[in-house]
Amino acid sequence: MSRTTSGGHSPQELWNAWNRLWNGDYAIADDYVSRTMRVNIPEFGMPDPATLGDGPRIAAWIAAFRSSYDDDAAITGELGPFFVDDYAIGRWVFRGTWTGGRPATATVAPGTEVTFRGVDILRFEDGRIAEYWLTDDQLDLYAQLGAVGDAGTGAPQQAALPARLAGLGPDAARAVLVERALDLAAELLEDEKVSAAAGTEAFLSLGLDSLTAVELHDRLQTETGLRLPATMAFDFPTPRALAGYLWTRLDGTPADSADPFDALARLEELAPVLAGNGQEALRDEMRDRLGSLAQRLAPPPAAAREQIEEATAAELFAYLDSRLGPAEPSG
Repeated sequence: MSRTTSGGHSPQELWNAWNRLWNGDYAIADDYVSRTMRVNIPEFGMPDPATLGDGPRIAAWIAAFRSSYDDDAAITGELGPFFVDDYAIGRWVFRGTWTGGRPATATVAPGTEVTFRGVDILRFEDGRIAEYWLTDDQLDLYAQLGAVGDAGTGAPQQAALPARLAGLGPDAARAVLVERALDLAAELLEDEKVSAAAGTEAFLSLGLDSLTAVELHDRLQTETGLRLPATMAFDFPTPRALAGYLWTRLDGTPADSADPFDALARLEELAPVLAGNGQEALRDEMRDRLGSLAQRLAPPPAAAREQIEEATAAELFAYLDSRLGPAEPSG
């Protein structure tokens, strides 16, 4: 992006500087971060945002985090950044080797490699980074370090959804998972009407964006106790599709033993996504393949069935010869 904020630094330059900060270039903090910066970060495992109000303190916080990892640990961009007016958003992935230290409740051995993801939002003002929002998969990181627990107690967190699903059949379990996915989406979007949706709508049409999709992933990962793909809300784009995937994981049913009607339901749930712009080629291929499948599944006409049932063996062989040609003599 070429637009330059007042003060000389363009949004792209500020975003690049932010990444350099997180990758250990602390000396640049005071040049790019506002001296009255506002920080919005999760409560779990984080410092008081009021203590992070300028470049040097931001740099000290980042240095404290990186001190528990090897020198090659790095944050790299995974999606974006996307710029809108004075804001930028991007998804990142952190990869590094834990060397000991924080968190104090970690139970794994130093040398453990970890990977976790998050989303950063920056607001720019007068050529500096003026405000920061963070959502990351902190619980996933803590799980990899063997340190998952209730904040401040160290007690293991219990995955709530498996207990709710205990003893339920597949249909009832999926219904619970659809309801929970909708309730979480409504909570994240602060829109109660989302809870009443049918579950066949695409998450994007309900209002989820990249940021809330990451938050939904984090919440469901905690509540199910599963390691879920970071692109979960895009791989399974409707609440019903997501519920089917979660139930398969929680129930332990192998994919090749799934009910064929589940596959059909998945296709039906994907229809709103396939109907979008830019999906023309995929829609054409899907129509061709589904049309071919429908022909294979169609029963023969009643008249044809009666002719086949009443035909003698000689008549059937004569019909096959007329269609395929006589068999070549063997020997």
